[in-house]
Amino acid sequence: MAFSTYCTTKGCKKQMDTMEPYIDPKTDKVYCSECDNEITNLTYFAKQQMKSSKQYKQKTVVSFAVKCKNCGKEERPKLVGKKLDIVCPSCNKAHENLSEPFKIMLREKLKTVAQDV
Repeated sequence: MAFSTYCTTKGCKKQMDTMEPYIDPKTDKVYCSECDNEITNLTYFAKQQMKSSKQYKQKTVVSFAVKCKNCGKEERPKLVGKKLDIVCPSCNKAHENLSEPFKIMLREKLKTVAQDV
């Protein structure tokens, strides 16, 4: 069972409702899973309970994410222009390092993702 608490940050949606915070094992600081601000006044024992149940921040996974060779960010690319060029959303440079079969598959998948949104 995961440890639950309230957020201590003013204005956070979880100030009145309980949520499952996460702990940074390197710094022993606890953060709200809603607003990502530090939660103060937690005891040593609460932090140990969170560590033993591995209540760490989970990395979010983005479907069809590609790492940009120019800026280094890993995000879902966007389609631009009539040719549907595959472009990094951060630096707006074309992904030229992708193979042509992968680009064809990616264009189809990005079109369907855009229609679903």
